[in-house]
Amino acid sequence: MYVLTSEQMQQVDAETIDRICPGLELMERAGRGCAQVIHERHGGGGEAGDAETSGEGDNDARRAVIFVGPGNNGGDGLVIARHLAQLGWACAVHLLTLADAFTPDASKNYQRLKKVIGRHALVSEIDASRADWSERAQEELAGADVVVDAILGTGVSGAPRGAVLEAIRLINSCAVPVVAIDIPSGVNGSTGESPGEAVGADETLTIGAPKVGLLFHPGRHLCGEVSVIDIGFPEEIIEKHAEPHYLLDRAEAARRLPYRSPATHKFDAGVLVMVAGSAQYRGAALLAGEAALRGGCGMVYLGLPASIRPEIDVALREVITVPLPETAEGTVAPEAVEHLQPYLGRAHAVAIGPGIGRHPDTERFVREFLSACGLPAVVDADAVTAFTGQPERLGEFDPPVVITPHSGELGRLLGEEIAEGAVERLRGTAAIAQQLRVTLLHKGAPTLVAEPLRGVYVNTTGSSALATGGTGDVLTGLLGSFLAQGASPIDAACVAAWLHGRAGDLAAAEWGRRGVIAGDLLRYLGGAMVELEAAARA
Repeated sequence: MYVLTSEQMQQVDAETIDRICPGLELMERAGRGCAQVIHERHGGGGEAGDAETSGEGDNDARRAVIFVGPGNNGGDGLVIARHLAQLGWACAVHLLTLADAFTPDASKNYQRLKKVIGRHALVSEIDASRADWSERAQEELAGADVVVDAILGTGVSGAPRGAVLEAIRLINSCAVPVVAIDIPSGVNGSTGESPGEAVGADETLTIGAPKVGLLFHPGRHLCGEVSVIDIGFPEEIIEKHAEPHYLLDRAEAARRLPYRSPATHKFDAGVLVMVAGSAQYRGAALLAGEAALRGGCGMVYLGLPASIRPEIDVALREVITVPLPETAEGTVAPEAVEHLQPYLGRAHAVAIGPGIGRHPDTERFVREFLSACGLPAVVDADAVTAFTGQPERLGEFDPPVVITPHSGELGRLLGEEIAEGAVERLRGTAAIAQQLRVTLLHKGAPTLVAEPLRGVYVNTTGSSALATGGTGDVLTGLLGSFLAQGASPIDAACVAAWLHGRAGDLAAAEWGRRGVIAGDLLRYLGGAMVELEAAARA
């Protein structure tokens, strides 16, 4: 599924209206679709129908407070009110602009709603210009079942003010589930930034396609759960105006999960050679090694400095440890390349980097080992740093490698600052993957996955719960595991990124985002994997 900026969505909308479908019909589809979802989630079943034939509600009706702005987002809100009324809801519609300021399509839907108000005792229209508007809104919010934000949509420019600002504050201060239409009001649909105060929604029903601003903070934090309302934009029109930026959600990750035959044995399930750990960073080897096994890999040969092998053997019984020559500082020495050769003949993939340190001899080992292995490889952390000043060498390996840096490591590798704006980060990640000829898993909020010439995927899982030491080691183990199971580099990176973030989400649900540590991810990978395998079967 494509991810679009606000400007790209406007182009898709305009061309669809010009060639395929009138804008009034698109607005009707959007409002009807949103009303149906609101009714199913907050009112209990039923299909939206023709409001012209509906009857009146009663005192037991579910109650919606709908804040309506002047643009087409407000028009969607007017349609939502009409269809919720048909479904028996009591709707209080708060107009934040004079009716004559509506867009043409919104104006037509305002007239349609006026007819409904004339027949429904529990449907009301309240003008924000009234002196008692704020008090009325607070009273209605106190008795509401849901509040709908149809104020600004993706067209925000500048900080909200006046009645719009007042409405945002009223919404944010109420104890009612908040549903934002398209994007929370006050959030920029292209960047996720908020120039002033913005609605904090529990869920966002976005129209036609996900917006970039829903996936980058602070928009990502403010939007709650995101659902896409399909209103029939032709795929060829979306493709024409979109950049190759895609959503990495559960469905996309499930599509990329490698098949596992019922008759699989341990060597069919994937054999991974991993090099991790040092005297200073013993835990990295444990985390990465167990994550590889939890990801489904059948056999893991864990190469590590000989001096730390005894404690790893005790702590992680399921891997086969391979003691390697080490430097005086307890990091892997260049001679280890020869020691690993017998294991490479049995392996399907390689993972290298977690906790190996930055000793010059260890960096030399990394470069020589990758040149010699001839296997799909994930290159992480200090192994990425081994190519500082010569990043082009990463693109010379056959098969091509996957690298997993965060922005700091990526900037150090390239010798330049990495842009952090939403669109800049998307485009920059794609350009770097193409420049280096690697699959790039760019860790961050959100994590992005790119491959040369084929676009960028924006991961939808994960939170600040992952902002703790060792979580990157778990990710490397997962990624190496899926490479060993036969997944392509882009498939392995997408599946690993989604699972890693989802395990963090599940852990945070129990421990809180501050309370999660890297080892917790290993406990919750099972639950995340169950979800993903079920989606793959479906």
